[in-house]
Amino acid sequence: MPDALSALRAAFPVASRWIYFNHAAVAPVALPVEAAVAEFLREAREHGSAGFQAWLARREAARQAAAALIGARSSEVAFTTCTSQGLITVAEGLRLQPGDEIVCLQDDFPANRIPWWRQVRRGARVVEVPRDESGRVTPQAILARVGPRTRLVAVSSVLYDHGFRLDLPALGAGLAARNAAAAAEGRGACETLLCVDAIQSLGALPLDVEACHIDFLSADSHKWLLGLEGIGLFYCRASRLEELDGPLISWWSYAQPFAPWTPESPLQPDARRFEYAVLPVAVLYGFEAALGLLAAPGRPAIEQQILALTERLAQGLAARGWTVLSPRERPAERSGIVTATHPSRPARELVERLTAAGVQVTWRGGGVRFSPHAWNTSEEVDRLLERLP
Repeated sequence: MPDALSALRAAFPVASRWIYFNHAAVAPVALPVEAAVAEFLREAREHGSAGFQAWLARREAARQAAAALIGARSSEVAFTTCTSQGLITVAEGLRLQPGDEIVCLQDDFPANRIPWWRQVRRGARVVEVPRDESGRVTPQAILARVGPRTRLVAVSSVLYDHGFRLDLPALGAGLAARNAAAAAEGRGACETLLCVDAIQSLGALPLDVEACHIDFLSADSHKWLLGLEGIGLFYCRASRLEELDGPLISWWSYAQPFAPWTPESPLQPDARRFEYAVLPVAVLYGFEAALGLLAAPGRPAIEQQILALTERLAQGLAARGWTVLSPRERPAERSGIVTATHPSRPARELVERLTAAGVQVTWRGGGVRFSPHAWNTSEEVDRLLERLP
């Protein structure tokens, strides 16, 4: 293991007790994250709100780190409490008209379906794109469902159950081409926007919002980003800012939140207008520390290690008679998730047995879902395989 990844591994004491392959659910707490939270609590205990300006400075440092992670400008990033908050901001903020369409994925995680189906009450129509028999969904299949009234395509970068990795660059390029053609024909009002739920990829796999032509993106920190529950990020492309009438607007959304408010008071001039309330500062400290952890090895090294581990795991499972449900034929569609079924034993029983054997996984998509991070090792994969029925 390279030195940078060895240093990353040293940040996770959980490794001394568990083979932890459950990052698609909740990441264990890393030492720097714990230390950052403790730092805030100690300061608040000893000085109360005297450090308020320092809290704001830490927030902006975290914003810059989050923006760098996705190839955005810091002015395009807002902090949220969860992935759902960002998705709801888009769903409720778009000025939809009766008959407008939203295209999403069938059998996606409910957090990325419920906000769109809620828009039926406003007269919108939801079009769900089915997966094929292998659990895949291609950009071509999605683009085929985009029509003249499609206002938004809402997808997950990686599907939560079997770990299928969507070709976001191809999808974004396809939508951009359609939008350019519409503009050339004088149909600019029919532009279709792209919203991505990135919770199952961000922190594990590289993602660039510019290269993928993404308009909105939302993700939580407590999975592959190695942070804590209660904090997440929301990206809004600068050119799309005025297209969202944010449903969650409060005093903190305004340019001068501590000034006397009037109905004419201006909102923040950038994505910070979607930060509608005071954020949990302790977990924000932890998020900044987690982003620093990920930055040290770099995104290519993290992706390479994760894909090497999941490939070793998938091959080992298949050699033991398991059926791997995760699409594996095309390397570009692989992610940090491997889901597989045993020839005879149900997934829940297997998860219980593995937990008793010191392995943390979960059951999803009809099978056992394994999700290692870059701090895990090939030796752990081998030990896990030895403990399987």
